[in-house]
Amino acid sequence: MPIKLESVKLRKSVLIAISAALLITGGAVLYPQLRIVWNNRVASTADSSSFSLQRKQGQATDLQGAFPADSVTAYNITWQGKDASGFLLAHYKDKNQPHRVMLYHAGKPSTGSVLPNPNELRQSIWQEAAQAITRNTAPNALFLSWWDDGQRIHFLSGRDAWIKNPAAISFDQAAMRPLQDDMPIASEVETKELAAMARWLTMDCDQAVVDIKKTFGKARPVYLLITTDLLYRLQELESYGGARLNFAANAFNAHDNLHGDIAQIKRWAQDQGNGDYLVQKNGLSYRMWSPKTDSAGEKNTLLVRLLPFVNSLKHLPEGLKLVYQNHWGGYLAIYQLTAE
Repeated sequence: MPIKLESVKLRKSVLIAISAALLITGGAVLYPQLRIVWNNRVASTADSSSFSLQRKQGQATDLQGAFPADSVTAYNITWQGKDASGFLLAHYKDKNQPHRVMLYHAGKPSTGSVLPNPNELRQSIWQEAAQAITRNTAPNALFLSWWDDGQRIHFLSGRDAWIKNPAAISFDQAAMRPLQDDMPIASEVETKELAAMARWLTMDCDQAVVDIKKTFGKARPVYLLITTDLLYRLQELESYGGARLNFAANAFNAHDNLHGDIAQIKRWAQDQGNGDYLVQKNGLSYRMWSPKTDSAGEKNTLLVRLLPFVNSLKHLPEGLKLVYQNHWGGYLAIYQLTAE
């Protein structure tokens, strides 16, 4: 059952323009807390004493989903003695499990700014996506995603997510052990599923689609949900057996001249050798990624083909149909596996 929404009716010309729209709308903003903890090959070498994690009791009524939250734990990350950001862990139950959790963005009301903070944007994006999923997918629909997104899919929409629990390898930073202690850890079977998902995301797109269809068959509708935050999880994917992906990355401050900023981003992408890029705006700065030219495999991986890189948007993968994309510049997208 396809998701039928206004945002689904996107022509290719509109898709190709999304990256430029990111520069205008603010696009998919960065996830600061996971940038610190799960950053691509940074967290593992960072001094663990530079950041710490504190927890306290949160308000269960602050989270509205398909299931009532029994309790909420609020976490705050400090980086070099300063508050970096925070997140929430909702504890709840469903008909199959007496204890499930959902990791969620802890957005605080914006004060003194006309723009919402990054976590407020993510809360809005996820609430809208969950409503779309609930309205437009069959009750037996299955969603494939990374584990934290799977938690949000299940709690917010009630739909089944294939992966919902991380293995201990996701918490290799000592400062993150308090979160590991509060969260159900993947079983042996679930760890194998995490490894499969990591391989699919980092392997050739066409082969990944074939493998996914072979694994799940046609018994139920299957969807893939992906967010640009996965670009900060490359080391984690590799830790589960995924291929190492190499991207050129850059950041620079935004200026008053939007056209000048766009030109600068395009020049940087051309300097990487292929002109392909994905850009995010975070407040007054931009963050860009481009597949490295000496690593030809990256540009055709499932991860790159599903994220809004400009070249990916020109030709969507065979066997997958884009059925939903959020209005905040392509941060979150849902694809449905199509019938043969």
